[in-house]
Amino acid sequence: MKVFFAQKVGLTNVTSAVSRPQLTHAITQLNAIEGYGPRLVATLPSSWSNIDDSEDKECRANKLRRGLTTCEWPVPPALLPSITSARDGEKGIWLAANVTRLGPVSLRVQIEGFQTRACSISVDNHGIRRYRAHTRQEGGTTEISADAPTTWTTLEVPAGKDIHLLTLWTRAWGSKFEVEFEVDPDTEHEDMIAGRVSCLWNDGPGGAQIPALEEARGFLPEWVAISKAASGLVEATSGFLV
Repeated sequence: MKVFFAQKVGLTNVTSAVSRPQLTHAITQLNAIEGYGPRLVATLPSSWSNIDDSEDKECRANKLRRGLTTCEWPVPPALLPSITSARDGEKGIWLAANVTRLGPVSLRVQIEGFQTRACSISVDNHGIRRYRAHTRQEGGTTEISADAPTTWTTLEVPAGKDIHLLTLWTRAWGSKFEVEFEVDPDTEHEDMIAGRVSCLWNDGPGGAQIPALEEARGFLPEWVAISKAASGLVEATSGFLV
């Protein structure tokens, strides 16, 4: 039987003073056929401390995949995922980002995920109506510079489409994404724009270290095959408000 594994890493918010958010917590998710989720989770030692705490461990119907149950629980400190950051002394830094308000309905977001080529930007309280993006590679450093030459790709959101998520991919390691976009004017008089920046990681050489995945491989029954629930096994997310 196939199950789908994921970990969600929560980071502190990106602000004008904080461009390298810190890890605050992580959650393991296991998606299985209805009726099997709680039984399989009970075989994993990392879930045992929460097995009687309904606020910490929860199983519910999967909203995107019919017939699956999603169980999730907090990751204990010993099993927190990690990556090798691009600079010494920056253990626990998953991404660097800057968010700048350009006008009443426009933003610039710069984001670099360490050891990954996949990131995303989402806007919670506005729809995105127009955006342009490019990537920049600067010799493997982690500083985001505004001085490099740019070639933009500009895209219009089709009329009537309600878009809140931009998914970003690059072929080159060490690239930084820069995106400028406009959102729909807010009819509720909310001046602030709230959103999130995220990046994805898989395991293996150069990827993330995921102790909880090794736990699952070692403790789940032999008749269970583990696959990833999304494009990445680990997603790290930081919020912003500008």
